[in-house]
Amino acid sequence: MHTVSGPPFRLSAHWHLCPEPYPLLLPSALGVSSLTSTLGALEFSLLYDQDNSSLHCTIIKAKGLKPMDSNGLADPYVKLHLLPGASKSNKLRTKTLRNTRNPVWNETLVYHGITDEDMQRKTLRISVCDEDKFGHNEFIGETRFSLKKLKPNQRKNFNICLERVIPMKRAGTTGSARGMALYEEEQVERIGDIEERGKILVSLMYSTQQGGLIVGIIRCVHLAAMDANGYSDPFVKL
Repeated sequence: MHTVSGPPFRLSAHWHLCPEPYPLLLPSALGVSSLTSTLGALEFSLLYDQDNSSLHCTIIKAKGLKPMDSNGLADPYVKLHLLPGASKSNKLRTKTLRNTRNPVWNETLVYHGITDEDMQRKTLRISVCDEDKFGHNEFIGETRFSLKKLKPNQRKNFNICLERVIPMKRAGTTGSARGMALYEEEQVERIGDIEERGKILVSLMYSTQQGGLIVGIIRCVHLAAMDANGYSDPFVKL
């Protein structure tokens, strides 16, 4: 048996809360660059109508989508999600087009009640999925756009390659000279047809004196509303 000596090591991290099971795959294990070239491309445009407090997302078409069905085709649709936020009003989707890898939607989805503050702090996640009548819908690929990069009343056009994994890392802070390490990291997600349920901040510390792992539950933010009143009565289970 090996004994670990020295001061305890402490870790704090932000994790996304999602329905189980939720496999977490890191970029080094997946090879992000190799995945993005086979998923297809998506053409769309964004317009922030400042006078009417609305965000217009026009999904134009996709090209060369990854085949998802046994016939070598797919039944694709596009799903929008304003982050952060777990309510249904933050989510919109297009119609489903059958048996195609090159769908043409030309469909405009509109978010109403969008403020300048929303534009500064929110990110739009655009996911392309394959609809399955007899099972679970399958995720194909996605892209994300920080809305603060969008100028008011100016349409911006995009033609991007879809990605399977979106890195979301934040820079951490180093620990003290006594060996305490404290940092905050937003985990890299493997995005499927899974809805975000919020974030939780926890701390992990291994105590050599007590010979055990100490888990600290600090706080949660943006939890999904579970009750009829729009709130929740949350607890954490390990």
